[in-house]
Parts: sequence; structure tokens; C-alpha cells
Amino acid sequence: MDKFLKNYWSMYLDFLHDFESLTYRKYEIVHFCHLPAYVLPKQHLMNDLQKGFYTPYAKHEVISSKEIQDKFSAFIEKHKSNQPRPGGKIAIHVDKLLRFPNLNMQQKFSPANTIIITNGSVQNNYRRRVKKKNRVRPLNQTVVTTKQKNKPKQIQRIPLYYFGDMQVKVEEQIKQVQRHARQLLAKYKDHPLYSRPSFQKWLLQNISSVITYMEKTEKWFKQINISCIIVSTTHSFISRILAVLGSSKGITSICMQHGIISSELGYIPKIATVDALYGQFEKDWYQKLGVEGNSLEIIGHPRFDQAYSPTRINRTLFYQRLGLNKNQKTIMIAVRGNEDNTQWRKFIHTLNSKLSFNIIIKNYPNKQPHQLTKEFPNVFASQGYGIYDIFPHVDTVIAYSSTVGLEAMLSNKMVFILNKDFPGTTGYYQRLGELMQYDPQQLAEKLIVYFTQPHFRQYAEKLRTQFLSYAYPNTQKSIVRLNLLIDQLVAKGG
Repeated sequence: MDKFLKNYWSMYLDFLHDFESLTYRKYEIVHFCHLPAYVLPKQHLMNDLQKGFYTPYAKHEVISSKEIQDKFSAFIEKHKSNQPRPGGKIAIHVDKLLRFPNLNMQQKFSPANTIIITNGSVQNNYRRRVKKKNRVRPLNQTVVTTKQKNKPKQIQRIPLYYFGDMQVKVEEQIKQVQRHARQLLAKYKDHPLYSRPSFQKWLLQNISSVITYMEKTEKWFKQINISCIIVSTTHSFISRILAVLGSSKGITSICMQHGIISSELGYIPKIATVDALYGQFEKDWYQKLGVEGNSLEIIGHPRFDQAYSPTRINRTLFYQRLGLNKNQKTIMIAVRGNEDNTQWRKFIHTLNSKLSFNIIIKNYPNKQPHQLTKEFPNVFASQGYGIYDIFPHVDTVIAYSSTVGLEAMLSNKMVFILNKDFPGTTGYYQRLGELMQYDPQQLAEKLIVYFTQPHFRQYAEKLRTQFLSYAYPNTQKSIVRLNLLIDQLVAKGG
């Protein structure tokens, strides 16, 4: 374990112990507060951890990430019920990370035994829909869409509930726990983390949010009989509450994998009854943390099922709309905003000095044309097209260490990775061998070899096939496997 991870996890474990006396409904609510949400965006704090600034203050010296998982596993086990809750509905918590294609939701989950729970409220949802000139879906009401004459008959929609419409009175309870928190904070006037006003504000706000959503969740469980909950990540405090409070009532939970485990910071701890994983890489990784194999299932993700669907736009029209040269090979580069622009610039310069390509920049999360499209005449914006609309019309995909690389490989595209070192890296793409490079010029050279030497193309294809056999081994549609997993969990009560 490198210095940064040792300091980071030691600070996290201290946090869990130092504020464990903050309880509500007998739950140590600090386990619901997602400390990385405060730490990771603060570069100065990350730098301090890298330099070892926290070490003199640490009460715990973590030597393995497993210690954090063990701490959370004990918390979950303490509040777990062994009495299953049969005969209930399947609840899907929809947030920005779930990313289930809407068609999958409506076709593969029965409206009779499925409900959706989401943040916001009917009123806020109504305002958004008015802007899009769509009708609002009423709370607690199954929506029926009437088709025109001679069209398919009515389609039932899954009932939708909003957390924002659940009213609870917890002001006094929140104040009581916040008073206790202030007493604890007063003891740490010289602590490098706890003494920060921004941390104290964050903690007090988290206490309020956690207690409010715990009460809303309890109320919701009383209103509706639930047997299984699907969440997108257990880093969200709401998803953690749903999973842990659900477990205390015999309700099983499934946590979908929202992206490749490129850094361990985004995937520890595991909290749900079962984590639905992409492949053997993740299963091996979690088992090294002491997670039991029967709580890990390889089922992929429903959004990847799009890789097996026919293209929605023909190549001629696609090339015309983006202004591409039909006589040249086309590559797509996935970038994250302006991160690593210097590296990508070197890559494009090297590539252009040897061969002529159409280069499409897929920019995430910004949908505006990327800076590099203004610097090179052969570099084009993606014009709002999603990756599954782009993949069929490109010859290769170049990405940083992101989920896009896996998605492109599932779409039968050759992928090259421009890698870099970052906190908690897991080496996800190491099995790609020469197709992964840290130097942008060397990566460009490999791409040139791929397009000019047939034997290297064969070798690269072999690497891609071997990689997928470990990273995403099952080509059966994920939505089908997810439903089978739900049936198994509900049948045996978790």
C-alpha cells in the first residue's frame, strides 16, 4: 500500500471511530456519511495526504484496504435481520448513476410488482417536463399511455415515487445529534481535518440529510411491502440507507456496478446484499478484501446491452453530419473535459505526422465541442451523438482509464488506452499489454502499427478477446441475468 492510500484509509478509519457515538435509531450514522465526497474534490487535502501531513495525528495505521471493508461489514452484520421479507415488490432507486435504458426498465420489469423511487418531487419533475413539453407522471399512480387507433394496446408504466414528497418531522432529533457532534468537534481544535470549518459544516449537513432520509425510508417501508432493492452505488448516502435499513427488515439489496473499478476509492466499501459485477476482475478484487464470493455475482450492466442492438443511423448520414472524410479511417477519442489536454495533443500530433485520420472527440461530461476540435482540422466534435451511435462508424477507440474502453470492446471495437497513475489505481487495463501506454507518442505509434501491419492487428484482436473473457465474460443480455438474480434472492429471502 502506497503512502497516499495508507494515509487516506487511516484517516477514514479514524473518522468512523471518532464519530461512532453519533447515533439515530440505534444506527451509527457516521457509516452513512460519505467522507470521500468531502476529501477527494479538495486537491490541497489530497496533497497533504500524499505528503504524510496526517500521519502524526492518526490513531489507526491501516496497512490494507481490507480493514475499511471489515469495519463496514461489521456495521452491516450488526443491523442485519435473518428474517426474509417475502411477497413484496422490487424497488429500483433511480439516480444519475443507475443508467438503466428506459426501454429495458419498462419491458423487463413488471409494473405489477415493481416500483421506482427517486429523488426530487412531483412538482420539480413537472417543471422539468413542462420545459420538454411532456406530461408529468402523477405520484403513486400507474400511468397508462394510450396508443392511436390500429396501434399496439395500452402500455402500463412502473409506478414512480419521490423522496421529496415524503414529509417527516425530525427537526428536534437532528438538533440533538448535531449538538453531540459539536461537542465532539470541540475536542479536536488542532486536528488537521476536524478543525476545518468546511468539514464541520459538511458533517452537520450530513447529519441532517442522513436522519431525514432514514426517517423517510422507514416511512416508505411501512407503506409498501418491499422484498428487494436495486441501487446504483453504495457511496451515495441514500443508497446506503436503503441497503442497510432494508437489510434490518429482511429486504435484500443489489448494488449495480456503475463503472469499471479503475480506482479503489470509488468502490470501497461493499454494502449491499449482492454486488452485481461486470466480470471476474471485480470478483477477484472484492474477494481480496475479504468479501464472500456468494455476495458477488457477475451479471454485467443493462446499459451495455446496447452494444448488441442494431445501429440507429447509417454511416453515410453519420459522416455527413459530422463532416468526416469518407475516404479516411476514423477513430474516436474519449476525453474527460480538459484533463490531460497536453497528452492528447501530443497523441494527435504524432498520429497526424504519419497517417491521415478522421478523429472524433467524445467529451465527458461537457457536451460542448472540445478545445482540441479547434486546433486540428481533422478533429471533429461528436455533435451530441452517444457512444453507442458512434461505435459502429469508427475503426478504433482511444480512451483514458474509463468505462468507455470496456464498452467499445463489447461493441467489437479495438481499444487503445492512454493510462496514467492516480490514487488507488487497480491496474484494470493492464491485461491489454501493449494496447495500454503511459506515453501518448508511444500510444500513437502502436495505433499506426495496428493500421499498417496485419500481424499486429491479429495480435491486438487476441488481446482484446482475452481481456473480455476476464473483464466481461458473459454475453447474455445483462437485464436477463439481473432478473434471474432478483428471482433467486427473493425466492431464498437473501
